[in-house]
Amino acid sequence: MIGVRLVGNGWVENLTKEIFMIKQWSYSRLSCFEKCPKQAEFKFIKKIKEPPSPAMDRGKNIHKLCEEFIRGQIEEIPAQLQDFEDAFILLKEMYLHGHVICESDWAITKDWEKTGWFEDDTWGRAKVDAFVYEEGVSKEARVIDFKTGRYDGNQEVHREQCELYGAIALKRYPELEQITTEMWYLDHGKIDRYIYTPESIKARQERINLRAIAMTTAEEFPANPSKFKCKWCYFGKQNMCREAEV
Repeated sequence: MIGVRLVGNGWVENLTKEIFMIKQWSYSRLSCFEKCPKQAEFKFIKKIKEPPSPAMDRGKNIHKLCEEFIRGQIEEIPAQLQDFEDAFILLKEMYLHGHVICESDWAITKDWEKTGWFEDDTWGRAKVDAFVYEEGVSKEARVIDFKTGRYDGNQEVHREQCELYGAIALKRYPELEQITTEMWYLDHGKIDRYIYTPESIKARQERINLRAIAMTTAEEFPANPSKFKCKWCYFGKQNMCREAEV
């Protein structure tokens, strides 16, 4: 397989096959690859950056407010979080007692063992907005993901994301008997919860593992065009993808 590397304003073809594979995965990378391998190639191999959308900027800013309030860096509950005021106040109190970790970077090896974010054996990654755990006291913990934007139509995708959080949490903390994963839909005042045990997560972990292997061993990245998907794809709109239906 021939790879490409951006040099100046053009693409230079050379280098080795291994460089032009996606060696680390996350849930967002898996979703992108399964939707359109060509889009994944543009983003994660050629590393072409997309300009942030207003929705992305808004989500990033609200996540920052969540973290700052929990850490006590701002006193008043922001207007964007008021539907969850009591829940955020509780998280803030638990953070003061050392029972909440904000913005955790979780990484695993191919054997699903704990590792660092940038280690040579890093294979899978997950960013956790808030992890609630009274270590040494409880055998249960919570993973919380703050969501902005629409609710309807995203539940299945977010449930799969929760399965990933649950699988990694139970591997990182083998003393846990139960993990609860929560999606807080800040724009809608809703919370979706999913509960996993070491036994119930096994089949789900295996499904995730097979998907991750498929992506991280792929050597070809064919386009999967459709008028709906290509309509929202930056690379299609910029005429970078020859197969785009725009």
